[in-house]
Amino acid sequence: MKVGCLLIHGWTGSPFEMEPLVAPLESEGYVVRNIMLPGHGTTFEDFQTTGWGDWEWAAHKEYEALAAQVDAVFVIGLSMGGTLALHLASKYPVGGVVSLAAPLFLYSLFPWQMKDWRMPFTPIIKHIKPVFPLKRRDAEHLRIAPWVGYDEFVSMQQLHELMKGVKKVRGEVDAISAPVLAIQAPTDKSVPLENIFLIAKKVASKEMTVKLLRIEEKVTGHHVITTHVETSARVIELVQGFVKRGIYTKL
Repeated sequence: MKVGCLLIHGWTGSPFEMEPLVAPLESEGYVVRNIMLPGHGTTFEDFQTTGWGDWEWAAHKEYEALAAQVDAVFVIGLSMGGTLALHLASKYPVGGVVSLAAPLFLYSLFPWQMKDWRMPFTPIIKHIKPVFPLKRRDAEHLRIAPWVGYDEFVSMQQLHELMKGVKKVRGEVDAISAPVLAIQAPTDKSVPLENIFLIAKKVASKEMTVKLLRIEEKVTGHHVITTHVETSARVIELVQGFVKRGIYTKL
């Protein structure tokens, strides 16, 4: 049985986020595609010309290209990449889906869950101040959780695109019947933890596994669990085991 693994990075990130999974999965004999979403990996100006439709279209295109080469595809994504992985799993007969700190919502008022109090006002703010400067990750942050992407500014239009996209996928996940593995740090500062339980509640999968990986350090936002020094090895182990179990089930 020829197996493929489609790896999808997150919003403003790059394939670097998913790179730790590539060699371990290839060592199992799987065909691995670590994709780059439109507007990412080039310039912030390019990013500002893209939206959810572009990212979703690219995910479909990459999935179909990989599915043409193999017998089963496992879709694996971090953050927005995890949301896109869930989207694909709702549309295609995937072998399994892994969502890593994936959002189905970015904030809630009751209970109060959000990274920034301005987030609910994004549809308005984007017309007043389209771009906000950000404090870049410092050397210690990058040592603990290596990352490559756009972190000098946040584009409000693209943030609104992300909000609309996760809302759309929230209405699709009940169509997922493939096995699901969801992993997140309980202290994730970017994606409210309630997301992982919402995924578990809404999918129709007979096999739904939730894994919470605790992080002790106090420097980073505990979101990029694929490269984080405290979680990367465990994520690799869990993903490898999940794919293996999925293959045995199909056999």
